[in-house]
Amino acid sequence: TTMSLEFSWVPPTPRAGVGAPTRYIVRCEPQLEGIDTSALVNQTATQLTATVTGLFPGVTYSCSVAVMNDRGEGDPAEQSGMTQERAPTGEPQNFRITPGESGATSRNLTFFWDLPLLTQRNGIIT
Repeated sequence: TTMSLEFSWVPPTPRAGVGAPTRYIVRCEPQLEGIDTSALVNQTATQLTATVTGLFPGVTYSCSVAVMNDRGEGDPAEQSGMTQERAPTGEPQNFRITPGESGATSRNLTFFWDLPLLTQRNGIIT
């Protein structure tokens, strides 16, 4: 969806002397400069699926899943995913109008603006 990513995985192959999985740690970090990395998601799952919610629309996330057992956390498997875009929720910034060429007959105006705030773009604006 626009603000979530769904993941699924297969359990690790059992090995002698290694404890059985007790849970999985799912982490997602936005891969867009300007979004605070405190938006890092750290979620625990006990099933073989997880839905990570509360994400920004139209942003690629670098995500990983690591298995936990009684001895600690294993190496993560990594994957990237992008949330769906949606219409911007912010307005253009610094909107201004300047007159065109000087002269009494000039009827030209030039319009300038900046993109909405990064967290309100909800995707790529072209």
